[in-house]
Amino acid sequence: MDSDTEPSTPRSILEPTPESEYENRIANLDSAPSQYTTEFFSWRQLADMTAQLSELTEKYGAVTAQAIGNYVALGTESGTVVVTDYLGRAKAALAAGAYGAVSALAFSAKDHALVAGYTQGFVAVWDWVRGTTVAVSRPLLQSDDTGVGHPAGLAIGSVGFIGSSRHRFISASTVVLYHHIVQRVLTTMHTVALSEGSGVLFEAAALSDGSHTSAAEDSGLVAIMSDAQLKVVATRPKIEQVFATRFSEPAGGGQKRTVQKRAYSGSVSWLPAQRFRRAATATDPAERGHTLSKLAFAWGTRIGVLQAVDSDKDIRVEMDRVMEWEAAEDVVLCRWLDTDAVLFMTRTQRIFVLEVAQQQETEICTAPPRRIFGQPWATLATGIEAEPSYSAAVCVYRRRVFALCGGAEFVGRLLTWTERLQLLAEQHQYPTAITLAAGFALERTGHIVVGLPSTQRNKVISAYVTTLVRRALSEKAAAGTEEQRALAMACTEVSVALEDTQTLFSDVFEHYADEERLVFLEALEPFVLNGQLTRLPPQVLNALVAEYGTSLAHVRRLGDMLAALGLHPGEFDVDFVLGSCRRHRLWRTFARVWLGMGDPVAPLDAIISAATRDGESVSLVTDEEPDVVVFAYLDMVLRGRSYPSEQPIKPSERAERFATLVARYIFVPEDLSTLRALLQLGMERLLDVLRHVLGDPFIGNISIIMKPHGGDRALRRASLVKTLPQAIVDALYSLTMSPDALPPRQVGLLSSFALTLYATRFPLIYLADAAVTEWTRVLLHVDDASTRNERESAFELLVRLNPPQSYADLIGPARGAGFYRVLEHAYRMLEHYESALRTFLERPHAAQRRAVFAAMHELAAGRERAREGVSSFAVNCAVELVEVDADSFVEAVEAASIDHSCIVDALGPHPPLQMAYLRALLDPLPALRPTDERSPPDIGLSAEQHIVVYPLQQLAPDPQPTNRFPQAFHERYLELLCSHSPSGVLPYLKRHADSSPEPFRLAVVQDACRRHNVGDGLVWALLRLGDFDGALKTVLQQIDRDTEPVRKAVQGLQPEGTEADSTETNSTGKALSEPDRERLVDQLNGIQHNIDSGVRVCKTAQATLSKDAGSRLPNTEAGAAEYRSQVSLQLCDLWLALLRCALGHLHATNRTLLPSGVSSNAAAMLVSKRQRWMLQSVLDALIFAASSASSFISLRSIIQQLLDTADVKASPHAARSLEIAEVQHLLAVSVNAYKSEAQLMALTNVLVDYDLFSKFALLVRSQKQGWRVVDAQPSAHSLSVACDKCHDPLFADSRQDRALADLRAQMSEYYEGSTLRVLDLHVFEDRSTQWQWMKLRSSFAANSTYSVRSRRNSIAREQVVLFKCGHCFHRRCSPALAAGQLPECKLCAKEP
Repeated sequence: MDSDTEPSTPRSILEPTPESEYENRIANLDSAPSQYTTEFFSWRQLADMTAQLSELTEKYGAVTAQAIGNYVALGTESGTVVVTDYLGRAKAALAAGAYGAVSALAFSAKDHALVAGYTQGFVAVWDWVRGTTVAVSRPLLQSDDTGVGHPAGLAIGSVGFIGSSRHRFISASTVVLYHHIVQRVLTTMHTVALSEGSGVLFEAAALSDGSHTSAAEDSGLVAIMSDAQLKVVATRPKIEQVFATRFSEPAGGGQKRTVQKRAYSGSVSWLPAQRFRRAATATDPAERGHTLSKLAFAWGTRIGVLQAVDSDKDIRVEMDRVMEWEAAEDVVLCRWLDTDAVLFMTRTQRIFVLEVAQQQETEICTAPPRRIFGQPWATLATGIEAEPSYSAAVCVYRRRVFALCGGAEFVGRLLTWTERLQLLAEQHQYPTAITLAAGFALERTGHIVVGLPSTQRNKVISAYVTTLVRRALSEKAAAGTEEQRALAMACTEVSVALEDTQTLFSDVFEHYADEERLVFLEALEPFVLNGQLTRLPPQVLNALVAEYGTSLAHVRRLGDMLAALGLHPGEFDVDFVLGSCRRHRLWRTFARVWLGMGDPVAPLDAIISAATRDGESVSLVTDEEPDVVVFAYLDMVLRGRSYPSEQPIKPSERAERFATLVARYIFVPEDLSTLRALLQLGMERLLDVLRHVLGDPFIGNISIIMKPHGGDRALRRASLVKTLPQAIVDALYSLTMSPDALPPRQVGLLSSFALTLYATRFPLIYLADAAVTEWTRVLLHVDDASTRNERESAFELLVRLNPPQSYADLIGPARGAGFYRVLEHAYRMLEHYESALRTFLERPHAAQRRAVFAAMHELAAGRERAREGVSSFAVNCAVELVEVDADSFVEAVEAASIDHSCIVDALGPHPPLQMAYLRALLDPLPALRPTDERSPPDIGLSAEQHIVVYPLQQLAPDPQPTNRFPQAFHERYLELLCSHSPSGVLPYLKRHADSSPEPFRLAVVQDACRRHNVGDGLVWALLRLGDFDGALKTVLQQIDRDTEPVRKAVQGLQPEGTEADSTETNSTGKALSEPDRERLVDQLNGIQHNIDSGVRVCKTAQATLSKDAGSRLPNTEAGAAEYRSQVSLQLCDLWLALLRCALGHLHATNRTLLPSGVSSNAAAMLVSKRQRWMLQSVLDALIFAASSASSFISLRSIIQQLLDTADVKASPHAARSLEIAEVQHLLAVSVNAYKSEAQLMALTNVLVDYDLFSKFALLVRSQKQGWRVVDAQPSAHSLSVACDKCHDPLFADSRQDRALADLRAQMSEYYEGSTLRVLDLHVFEDRSTQWQWMKLRSSFAANSTYSVRSRRNSIAREQVVLFKCGHCFHRRCSPALAAGQLPECKLCAKEP
């Protein structure tokens, strides 16, 4: 590379004009017609420059690059650079020769010099005023290995001067960036590579000159963006790297290009340090300072901002991260638009502005009307799919964006906040404009705002908005209702935001005439309800009441608004508002208005009178009812709360005064009319309010000064100062003792409430002894049962507070009043414990009577005299206690250690009660358990601790239950169960049969069940005794008894006139009514239950006898066979008896149950259906019991006996002979069972065949045991196992040699001393059962000898015999084997 001062041949197009300031040169820009305007941005075309571009294109080719400063530099395809002003007047034309097209341009700090980069790799510095080149950097040819320069043919993508210098600049192609220094003395240039080998360079930028000279500018910082990293390099005083960061993944390309399908993109932009000065304001002093240099960079979708700061250690510069952002698309260009705003453009040419401090992104517009064309330098140089470079086509200068696109020059800028409002006003979108102004004031637009000062913001906006609102009102005078409503909402919103309602309540309010007044008031409503508007002028407030008061639909909303407003006297027409509230029954608002005016007592009279007035109309809403409002109002005011918001009244002295006035007004003893009226409205609600108020600590601040009767009113005595609880008690005492009689219920509740308050707050509340005595007498003599509990509670508190001198004198009055708790207390104090417990039994409610057991537990844990009283009470009142709760009574007796025999004897005259007591004692109900036993127990953890604890399952068996009570108790309980609850006998016997010691004797159980005809219990006892025949006989007798009612029921439903012995049947019968059907079904269910009982008897007998057979089996074989025969005969007799009963009584076609002549009515059809079900259940149970291999039951024997005519006739349960068709199901099952056994045997043989023939070599250890492996067909490589007698192959094995070798190796692994008996290996003709054998047979065809013999005798030849010694022969090879005998092995017996 070399540098020189090559002269140029400048051609002046026009004479130079005097330079002027930038603002004057582009003064015509804002007056030019707008080509494209959005809400935030405006594009305008520079007409003069566009015309100049056309001339330049015709003369020098298309414009390829531009630089913007005080002048405009335009580079062309021919390499000529033309400098013009903003009016399009050319200042110079710089022709460079064969450098190629201009690809990059940049002015120096003072616009005196111009650096240009070209597509052929040249870089030239121009003194454009003189039209000469200062220095030229030539490209480096491929053959030049020692020079310095950009590769030839690569376009220069970035150029720029460093700081304020005209002789230090950078140039960057896609592969290398150089730092150039022009030596002004000798006019030579020194070049140093800064980023050689850094990858693909997207863009480079040098920090330019700013209004403040900083260390960063002195260091000559250069930012370099490549495809993998961002570097910042300092060029002075030496070249060193200041900052570097590598990106974790390619910017949409690189190695992941095929996956992400996104192109390369990257851009950098510097913001020099700037001085600033802020004027002093009313709140902030004047300020001067400077900003730091900042670097904005974009890589893919990432956007970041770095800040250059001076190092604390030395003069080095460090880069601090300010922010990071993620864009929606890949960013291809980023430029600083202002000191705190970065403009960036995405690959789809959408333009955004990012505010750094707020980290707020705003999409301001898309590209200009014509598309911006970028230069694909990276793609042309490297072949990668990179985004085009737009740095030469888009420039930002003094907050304006210049774009070169489509042969035209466009300039754009952000609209100021006034321009944005003006734009909306020109489009007649006044509501939107006014709402936007409110957003400006509240700083909640979410978008960038230009030109709005940070101080006195509301004042500036308010002045403009006032004009805007008036303009809107004048233009919207004839608008529709919806437009008027939107305008009113916008005006209200901006007034609230600016905290300036003067225009709202003057101009805007006057604009909305009488017909549209409601629209304006509805716009105010949401702001009033949410508390943004707390004051309304009198004219607006009166209009609100007038407009809303005339419409029933607005009545409730009017009340809410007036309740939310801060109402003060003199600001509105109070009489008009209160009159409207009365007229529309807005009692909440009515009370709120009076309370706001400082009079808490005035609304009470009006609301109470409205609630008690006869013929008053009902309010529109429930919570506006006067009786609802008055109690809520009292509750809040007495607790120092504002109504209806329930907020504390400020200051506290005001709250105390309000509460004192209301309390004095209601509870003054001289005038109780208000209290009487409140009682009339709702006594229970008044008492609830008083309880709530008395629980609030605020009442301690209320002191009521009662005026003395007569004398000097100025006199104040301490006795006349009362607290609120004292005033309430005194008022209620005066009320209940007044001559004006109150209803008994009111007297009872008020007296109970007052005395309870007195007793709980004593001695803070004072009552004279005479008053207490008199009030106590009232509690005892009020004739009202509904208040007995309240009166008794109050009386009990008084008794405990002031104990009487003699509790004996208290017994009579307490019993007469029904105060049983007081009576119990009196007896306890007198140590009459039995009498104290008896009071529980006298109480009217069951829950109160059940409390006696808790009292028994309590006294049983006390003194000896108390335990004696409990014992005496339990014996004497056993009948009543069992009637209350037998289980709890038993627990109490156990706790008191009372002998159960005494209780049982006392209950002897009452068998049902005695049975209930014994049931609770001997057979208590199981404790209730949760449905899910795995649910975690309650161990006191909070809900936030998500711990699940599962109980461990007990692995050990349950212990044997223990019987703690005498055998006589159990036998007596069984006797009572048999007599009163027969269905509970069997469950009880099962639960306690295994208890130790034995709870009952089986003989006693058998006798009791037989006497009371309890079949289930009797059968259970006989089974436990081992009398299976007797148990089954009992079941069959029960079946006979239950069958008779069914027969009578069917005969009773016969049609009238039908003879019982008629051979013809009528198809019609009486209709089966629902009661008859239910009764018949219950009877059939009873028969089914007995059938099931018989099946259980047979199964139990089978299980017991089979188990005993293993332990009682005789030692001799003959004895064992005889014992098995006896067991089998006994079991078959049991099943045969049950089956005969089912067939004889319950078969569908049996004439015993359905007599001859009975028609097929509905009852007969139902009985027939249930008969089939019962028979089927017996057959299924029998078949299942006989299916086991170890079963002693013979189905063949049972079937033969069923079909035997003589046996059937001899059976007491049959009246005719049986046919095969009636037991065809049993026969079919028997046949299927035997068929299954045959199939099982066949399958077993096949499996044995498979085991022997597939692993035949494992049966022997060596050839000496009788097996010889011979080579039957050497050519076929097949080996066979031969017979030891005829030496013919037993079977052929055509598997591979390697498989046979494995078999030989496994022969030695087979077991020794085989105990196999002689096996006859049969082959079945069924192909599905000889799957393995047929596979082996297929290979026999290759053996001609075997094939011929197999045709002669197909069965015998396919049978082999394996001896236990291991020798194997064909069955045909020995006559003895063919005859079916089992001789010894010939080889072992030494036979010839």
